[in-house]
Amino acid sequence: MTIKISPFTIGLIGFHLLFLIIKIFIGDFFLMDSYEYYELAKNILTDFEFYSRDLNDAIDYRHYTKRPPLYSIFIIISSLFLKTKIGILLCQNLISICSILLIKKVFEENNFKINNGLFFFFIIASINQFIYSNLIMSEIFFQFIIVLLVYRLHQCLKNPSWKNILWYQIVIILLFLTKPVFYLFIVPNILITYLLYKKTKIRFSPLSAILPILIFILYSSWNFKRTGSTDFSSIQNINLLEWNLKYFHENKFGAEKAKTISDQIKQDAIAINSYKKQQDFIKREVISYLKDDIVGYGIFHAKGCVRIFIDPGRFDLFNFFKMHSENPEIGLLHHINNKGIRGAITFLKNQPIPLLFILSIILIFNLLKGVGFIWFWIKNYRETSFILATILFIILYIVALTGPLGASRFFVPILPSYLVISVLGFSNLTTSLKSYYTEKKRKKLLN
Repeated sequence: MTIKISPFTIGLIGFHLLFLIIKIFIGDFFLMDSYEYYELAKNILTDFEFYSRDLNDAIDYRHYTKRPPLYSIFIIISSLFLKTKIGILLCQNLISICSILLIKKVFEENNFKINNGLFFFFIIASINQFIYSNLIMSEIFFQFIIVLLVYRLHQCLKNPSWKNILWYQIVIILLFLTKPVFYLFIVPNILITYLLYKKTKIRFSPLSAILPILIFILYSSWNFKRTGSTDFSSIQNINLLEWNLKYFHENKFGAEKAKTISDQIKQDAIAINSYKKQQDFIKREVISYLKDDIVGYGIFHAKGCVRIFIDPGRFDLFNFFKMHSENPEIGLLHHINNKGIRGAITFLKNQPIPLLFILSIILIFNLLKGVGFIWFWIKNYRETSFILATILFIILYIVALTGPLGASRFFVPILPSYLVISVLGFSNLTTSLKSYYTEKKRKKLLN
């Protein structure tokens, strides 16, 4: 028996291998967040302590809950108990390839014909897929579990059984134990599970939605025992203060005033002699500021949601290839917020020409992907299947909760599903345009 590997798969493996070799040659597999995941892995392994900073430093209660444990457990296993960092990258490249092939299989088994050539070009133009496969960051691991969620949902519809329903619910648990952004999914999951029951007719299957809720409660209760706060993760307040509010105020008042407001909230919180009350205070203050201009913030948030679809990822390229920059984290958004379009143009003028060329190519492809994605739903919204509707909901859920930052890094977890839909839509659009112009030319010749 011979096993045939398609040119698509060979090309996919080849590009992953190329980026892996480049990253091993460059070295440094860490971003700022990477150290917290790795520190958490070390603390779990040596002291069985779920804490994402050095235990010898002053204890910061936020780091008991900032990073859920699943990705750090993946680090422990894939690194052979922290003996080799390259092992982590090898495993991430493997699951990246699996994610793409698995989502492709799901769509093909749902009778969608995918243009392999176009799909391949869209993937290699999505350079973050290869960048985050070769950094110690949770994005690719999270992506794989999202693809598993889609696959388990597909299996529930294809082979209805309690076993498949339970697997689907277990994957949801794995998702919010990897990234806190997914813990809110337990609410819409109640409706998704009910609709799944209507499709499968498996008796009492809606009750399975209780399982993720129960694990969420148990995890939050564990957090309460360790910190005195029932918050699922401290990253919620960190994002609210450092990203949502600060970026909104930068856009509205400028960087200096935005920093003054955020710093004042932090100082006032530190003065409170209770971690739980500190977190409650921060949340209350941020929400109060946002409510004062809810329309303005809504528009600002929506712009970030749109931007995530087109951001070419300057920050990611800088960090992966270790390009020289005084501060690679201060990017285009910061300059737009401070000085508008003029500031953005000045910023772009100071970037290396090769980098601008690469970013321009990625931007063009991102726009093409967006056109394909929109066209797919224009053509198919009336005949959208349950699984397609769920995939769309997951994409919009991640985009909406990412908020005003709108960075390409946060789009990586939903990239495989998005790319397949974009390819299907773009293929249909080009076929329709070709048919239209062929027919137009034929009529012209006849006249």
